[in-house]
Amino acid sequence: MAFRSSIAAALGKSAHWAGETFMHRSPGNLPGVLAMKAAPLVLCDLAKKVDTVVVVSGTNGKTTTTNLVADCLAKAGRPLHCNRDGNNLESGVVTALLVRPEMQHAQGCQEQPVACFECDELYTKYVLPRVKPRFFMLLNLFRDQLDRVGEIDNVQQTIARALEATPDTVFLYNGDDPLCASIADRIPNESMAFGIACDMKLDGDRISDSRFCQKCGAALEYEYVHYGQLGAYRCPECGWRRPELSFAAEHVRMEEDGLVFDIDGHEVRTGQMGTYMIYNTLAAYAASKVSGLVEFDQFEQAVEAYRPTNGRLQTFTLGDRSVMTNLAKNPTGFNQNIRIVLNEGGHVLALFVNDEEADGIDVSWFWDIDFERWSEIEGLKAFVGGSRANDMQVRLKYAGIKADIVKNAADVLERTEAGDGKVYVIANYTALPPLRRELEAMQKEWEN
Repeated sequence: MAFRSSIAAALGKSAHWAGETFMHRSPGNLPGVLAMKAAPLVLCDLAKKVDTVVVVSGTNGKTTTTNLVADCLAKAGRPLHCNRDGNNLESGVVTALLVRPEMQHAQGCQEQPVACFECDELYTKYVLPRVKPRFFMLLNLFRDQLDRVGEIDNVQQTIARALEATPDTVFLYNGDDPLCASIADRIPNESMAFGIACDMKLDGDRISDSRFCQKCGAALEYEYVHYGQLGAYRCPECGWRRPELSFAAEHVRMEEDGLVFDIDGHEVRTGQMGTYMIYNTLAAYAASKVSGLVEFDQFEQAVEAYRPTNGRLQTFTLGDRSVMTNLAKNPTGFNQNIRIVLNEGGHVLALFVNDEEADGIDVSWFWDIDFERWSEIEGLKAFVGGSRANDMQVRLKYAGIKADIVKNAADVLERTEAGDGKVYVIANYTALPPLRRELEAMQKEWEN
């Protein structure tokens, strides 16, 4: 490692130690930020020491999928680096490489560490050329934080250029998403698609992103739609269609413990609800398979043991009360949460939305969410919180839903009772962490 990078790494490691020692929590991106101040290209030197198997990106599902992939790779028995907390800018990847690798099954192992990283879509232009992963995985593309990111074509162009700058990286993408598939058509990289190869008999979202041909602009025809613009599509004008799937989930069905699908002659039990968990688990399977490091039984063990701990689909038990939290930061994410609540027969909803820089200041996307479907729930109790609580309250009013403003999760629990059933807390980026910490503290009190 270059001398300047060595100094930068030492500075970053010191910041990480100080954060954990004195703040008693993860310092987030700070160690990476400080290291990059001292050596802007420190990531290049740090990445040379590891075998970066995959970098994961996409609008929704990055953190969950990255953690699933990391759990699978950990089964291979080699030291592992991963930005599990969702710090997905370049500084977050640097931080993950500065800390000691996970050694769950690798005590005394002298093999080269493996790595998988989550990456913000726009930061792929920095991370991919410097990390040079074996695989780059793209989960989906939806409109998200338009005031920061811009329209989807800007994101597509950024990712395509990042892949062109790393020609040896294989592009592993969601073939059910025409917005992802069009990137594969414009880059020289080897590409492999994954997707759901059966009709799940779902009602298509009444509000969705682009369902137009990425070649000629004509309206796409769908054999079936899973959600948003994801499904089996074909252009009636130019013939462009969903690519052949290298990894195809088949015979998807709902069972008591969650969604189940078949692939390559194996049954995979996700243990979770929500169509997007099929995609997240399928993506983890694809990454495990192409890595050459993970056997199916190891993948299966990792998926069965996976329990969300970062607020995404996380369940808290507080005596006789149950609270599920989840992240939603764009219309598609909220619409999937709407579907989960309807499928599970939920009656208590709490939506927390902020407008910090990480969230995006423009909240006009509230009006693209299909809240009207919740208005059909009898006995619904709805609450809103966060800095944009009033805006969300107005949106729900126009959907025919009366919502009260609350300060936190404890306020929601005080205004409801056990007989109302599970409480669904849905929050965006900056609203979710404090809610998670609050519920974790409450759960600890009940356990003690």
